[in-house]
Amino acid sequence: MDNLARKEDVDQRIRQTMADIARIGEPKRMMEVADSLVYSMPPERGVEMAGLMSYANPFYLPEMPDEAAARIAVHIGTLAEYAMRAKLTANRAGKSNILLACAPKSASTFIQGALRAALDLPTASLFTATTDPMSGSALGANLREQEPDELALLRAGLNGRGYVTQHHARCSPYLARLVEIYRIRPIVTYRNIFDTLVSMDDMVVEWRKGLPGTVSNYFNDAMPRSYHLKDREARLMMLARRWAPWLTQFYVSWRQCEAMGFVQPLWISYDADFLGEKSALAARIVDYVGASGDAALRLAAAFEDRSDASAKRLNKGVAGRGRDLPEAVRAHVLAVASAYADDVDLTPLIGG
Repeated sequence: MDNLARKEDVDQRIRQTMADIARIGEPKRMMEVADSLVYSMPPERGVEMAGLMSYANPFYLPEMPDEAAARIAVHIGTLAEYAMRAKLTANRAGKSNILLACAPKSASTFIQGALRAALDLPTASLFTATTDPMSGSALGANLREQEPDELALLRAGLNGRGYVTQHHARCSPYLARLVEIYRIRPIVTYRNIFDTLVSMDDMVVEWRKGLPGTVSNYFNDAMPRSYHLKDREARLMMLARRWAPWLTQFYVSWRQCEAMGFVQPLWISYDADFLGEKSALAARIVDYVGASGDAALRLAAAFEDRSDASAKRLNKGVAGRGRDLPEAVRAHVLAVASAYADDVDLTPLIGG
């Protein structure tokens, strides 16, 4: 085998190993797979390979003697310099970086998929230092507050292509400054809370279908193992107690930051926009993110494509699902929202 072919084989093995360990949540197994590559390489490539494994899985740390670790130690000044240089590189990259700051069940997964197809952008995770959003899920990050993390922002900002990502992230002055520094265009998607709870119930029950009684889905949705066995009102009340405060605060946080001049997001209502005229929505988004050419036509076409709606978590795709919400659940949501009545108009979330 000639040198070029050998190099291609090695490079392919490295890529495959990185892809494999990115979604291995069990620490011992992940270390075994990663180390099988690292220690098969020439010693002079050891640090390089360990770095790649750590990039693929943030919990990989190579075993080595203290004296060896000391030889490659990094001074705080070096870290500060390279962090600044990486941040500056991301700031000047000139790529399209789009954050869908989304309420759950507001069609954000579908919109993200359409943007990926229309604008040829990869996905990214901005709240976990992982290779892609599914890596974060595999490593158990789904219950984390999805506040952007600077290491994740640097990784995404240096990919050379830009990205579109979706996160359940409330706004704050701090987040707004990160959005500015990393040149991210935030799009906020929201939906009527009553409709949201009904759609969430469908999703959580569906997740539990076929699961053995001994298996918990807690680290995906924070609901008890017996959730799907309870009656509908009990399920919806559990969801309301967990999500009504968050959904209200999510909306209030973005509205308040916008009113204070910290951020200028594009707002997308599930009812008025996503379920409305797709070409008009596509034109608004393309204008906001600064895409050119026939991007609006491609995006409108992607919005109309429902061939993989299930994979994109588009459930019924209709408005008004919460009209028959049990009265006790509705009262709980209204009680939560009423605390913010003097701060922000919450009619888009709870009606008039």
